[in-house]
Formats: sequence, structure tokens, C-alpha cells
Amino acid sequence: MSEESRSFGFGRNNRDKDKDKAGFKKRRPKRRTAFRKKRPPASLQFDYKDISSLFSFISEEGKINAARVSGLRGSQQRQLTTAIKRARHIGFLSPVRREFIH
Repeated sequence: MSEESRSFGFGRNNRDKDKDKAGFKKRRPKRRTAFRKKRPPASLQFDYKDISSLFSFISEEGKINAARVSGLRGSQQRQLTTAIKRARHIGFLSPVRREFIH
């Protein structure tokens, strides 16, 4: 292999770029879980009429908290979203802020 081909990234030397000085492959940093809370129980059910339980999953701006913040599983997050949207549609919750309407 000529020196010219090595300078253009061909050959073995190109694979060694992602290795550190000791010859080991660099590890990806682990996913951050700083915002994740303890998960609620799997038996948790959401009801659109129980507004006080829905308030803990709504931010001050009235947005639904993400699952990584609230710690809910995917199925629970979908149930929560449906319950909050129903409560907003009926008029139990404000669609703009975190407050009761009635």
C-alpha cells in the first residue's frame, strides 16, 4: 500500500481512528437518566374525572410531562394523555394553564 492511499483514508489506519491510545474502542457515553423519577406502580389507572391525580403529570404551562420525566411506562403514558385530553374537552381542565375550570 502506498503512502498516497493512506493519506486519503484507505487501508487499516482508517479503522484505528476510533480507538484510544491503549488500543481499545471508545465507549459511547451512557444515556442520561437524571430526570427520571421512580416509576409508579404498574396497576396505576387514570380517570379523567379525578383531576387531582392528573395535576401531578401536568407542567405549570399546562403541558403533559414526558414519560422520561414522569417515569410512566408507555401504556400508562397513553392512558394519561387520553384522560387529560378528555378532561380538557369536557371542560374540567384548562387547555392553556394548570388550573381547574369548574
